[in-house]
Amino acid sequence: MYHYTECGLSNVFLKNGFVMEQVDGENYTSIDDINNLHNAIAQSLTDNHTALCPAEFKFLRIELNLSQKMLGYRFGVSEQTIARYEKGQSVIPRTTDAALRSLFMETLEKASSVGYFLDLLSDAEAKQAAREILLEEVDNHWKIAV
Repeated sequence: MYHYTECGLSNVFLKNGFVMEQVDGENYTSIDDINNLHNAIAQSLTDNHTALCPAEFKFLRIELNLSQKMLGYRFGVSEQTIARYEKGQSVIPRTTDAALRSLFMETLEKASSVGYFLDLLSDAEAKQAAREILLEEVDNHWKIAV
């Protein structure tokens, strides 16, 4: 059994699929098909019903190939908020936890459109924030300026 800690997760053990060898007094481990290993870890995390810990949250974000900034944009929060989740400085909201899991499941083609809806929401919020309202006072009444 091999304790796999390279991805920052403390509860991942490999039963097989790896080779350990010693070269010049140094121990080396080679893992077969690392991409599918990471995919299996991520799928296990998404299928688990306990809240994601900070390291698991970060692992899923990285597996999705999203920066903190991009994930924050999709979730309508700042890049710093995502960083605080990953450092354990802020509690990960259940809705954010569920959305991240759904985003990953979508990459596995498990019939989720959460990415599409998150993009719609973030675009709508950006357009709303960018919209300016120009008012003018006419005869002691405020109205929208033309």
